[in-house]
Amino acid sequence: MNYRFFITVLLLLLNNGVFAEGLYTQQLSNTLLTTEQIEDSKKKLAEHKELVLHEELKIASFHRRGQLKASLEHSSCTGCHLSPPHTKSERTRTFMNMHTQFIACETCHFRPKDKQLSYQWEDTRDGLVIKGKTKLFRQVTSADENSKTRATALHNFYKITPFYQKESVVLRKEGAFNQETQQIGEKGTQEEKVHRRALIHAPLEEKGPECSACHDEKNDFLDLASLGASTYQQDKIYNNMIAQFFARYKDKDSRIRIMSILQ
Repeated sequence: MNYRFFITVLLLLLNNGVFAEGLYTQQLSNTLLTTEQIEDSKKKLAEHKELVLHEELKIASFHRRGQLKASLEHSSCTGCHLSPPHTKSERTRTFMNMHTQFIACETCHFRPKDKQLSYQWEDTRDGLVIKGKTKLFRQVTSADENSKTRATALHNFYKITPFYQKESVVLRKEGAFNQETQQIGEKGTQEEKVHRRALIHAPLEEKGPECSACHDEKNDFLDLASLGASTYQQDKIYNNMIAQFFARYKDKDSRIRIMSILQ
């Protein structure tokens, strides 16, 4: 293990005040990596393969991904992860990737057990807190084509984000920590890359919460009312038929008729 490099980087980051950005970076400053985390990071990097998404298709695309790509533009996670990021499960990935348009990655994957987080809408471009409104829970429509385009484009950057002590938790793409991570990715040794990857993922949960955490009124992962959802919108979210399908049919090989979901 290159302890000298690790300590040097840590001191540099602390001196630059990087870990004052939020709880996520504070957690990183207190992280002591285990041998298991290092070995797992080494394995993941060795197995990593670069994938190229073809944006320009020879035929017209049925589903356009422009809005989804724009919504992830300011996420530090997409420096390494694909956009859209959920690819493993053919069964759930479309539903999960749809959520990335209005929920920050850290909302699902940063869930420290010893901290009480709150959740608010945030403009991912500049970190500005957005007051909860009903229109944030649906695509804005307008008779004015220009107004519709503008409102929809703005909505793509507004995401439900975790906060701790009134400070946003997320790592900023333009932040010093992320900039140094990018430098390590471009010019660092393999050992440095392994350590940085392990450090970034140490405070995170690889698996997000179950659908029922948000799509069940008995749970309170998100306070939908404070986020601006109307009673009608809350009911639709709690009783989402796709989430109910995943809850009822956990076997990935389950095959049922679509009408069964509505029963």
